Amino acid sequence: MATYYFKIGTGEPFSANAVTGDEAVSKGEAVKSDSAPDGVEAWRMKYNFSTNAVDVYADGKDEAGAQAQRDAEDKTADDATKAADADRAAAAKADA
Repeated sequence: MATYYFKIGTGEPFSANAVTGDEAVSKGEAVKSDSAPDGVEAWRMKYNFSTNAVDVYADGKDEAGAQAQRDAEDKTADDATKAADADRAAAAKADA
């Protein structure tokens, strides 16, 4: 396993560099993970804050398959965020 740093909020890869990563952690901009797999391109990884683990897109598949999986998961997350925003807006309007 390797050490990698991921952006707070999005879970996207930030850096594998310890100096840069530790500085971002101290500023509250990144989270450090010692469970990143070795030999996997950074774009295939994403930090899952629910499980505190690194998810790997389409591990063992070709690049097109990995990108399709990543895009589908990102769309699902975006749809969930939009639905939650709409619910909050409706609740705020009802309270007004």
